[in-house]
Amino acid sequence: MMILRFVLVCGLCLVDFCSFGAAVLKLDFLKAGATTYSNVSILGANTTDLYFKHAHGIANVKLKYLTPDLQRRFSYDAEAAAEAEKKQNEEDLLYQNALASSIAAEAAKSSGAGAKTTEESLSDPISERSLLGKSAPPLEVDKWLGEKPAVEGKVVLLSFWAPWSLPCRQSISDLNALQKKFHEKLVVVGICSESETEIAEMSGPKLEFPAGIDAKGRLSALLGITSVPSVVLLDPKGVIRYEGHPSAVTEKKLQSWMAKMSE
Repeated sequence: MMILRFVLVCGLCLVDFCSFGAAVLKLDFLKAGATTYSNVSILGANTTDLYFKHAHGIANVKLKYLTPDLQRRFSYDAEAAAEAEKKQNEEDLLYQNALASSIAAEAAKSSGAGAKTTEESLSDPISERSLLGKSAPPLEVDKWLGEKPAVEGKVVLLSFWAPWSLPCRQSISDLNALQKKFHEKLVVVGICSESETEIAEMSGPKLEFPAGIDAKGRLSALLGITSVPSVVLLDPKGVIRYEGHPSAVTEKKLQSWMAKMSE
C-alpha cells in the first residue's frame, strides 16, 4: 500500500514525492531565475517552493521563478503562493518578536542574578560554545553583489538575512541608516543564501550596503547562525563582539560599542 507522507517545512505542507513509490523525478538541469542547477533530484514541493538535491548539495527555489512547464507540473497557483508567503511572513514576524522578547528577558534575569553587565557593555558569553571574543572566519562568499567590501581597519556588522523574511526586510532601513551614519568606521555587510533574482525582485527598501550570496550557508554554519534576521559585530581586528538579533543594535549602542573598541 502506498502512503502519502507530509513534512512540515517553514510552516507549509511539503509533499514528499518519494512516498508514492514512484521513481524520483530527475532533471539534468533546473533553471530558476538567473541560477541553473545540475544533476537535480526532486524531493518535494509545497504551495510556494520546490525542494531538491543537486550536484552541490540541497536547495529550494520559489515556484514562481521556474519555467511555465515546471510550474504546471507542480500545480503552481500564483494567488495561493502569494497568500501563503504573506502568512509565513506574518508568522516569522511574530516568532522574531517573541524571540527578541525572550532574549531580553533572559538577559535581564542574568543581570539580576549578579552578572557583570552594564548598559554600555557588549553581550556576555552564555556558554562555552559562544563565539564572543573569538576571531571570526574569513569573510568569503560565493558572489558579491557589486564590489567586495573593504573591511580592513573597520568595525564590521554582518547581517544574515533572506528576502522572503518580513522581519529581515523591515530591518534593512535601520541597517541602511547605520551604514550612512557611521560609514567612516563601520561596514555593514549583508549575507544571504537566496538567489540574486529573489534579492532583485524583493519588495520594500533596497540594500544600501555591500552584500554577498553565501549559497551553501558556509559562513552561517561557521558562525552558528540558525535563524534570520541575525547580526554579528566584529571589531577592527576581526574579533566577534556581539551576536544576536539586529533590534539590539541601535545607533546609540553601536556608537558606544565602537568607542569601547577604540580604547
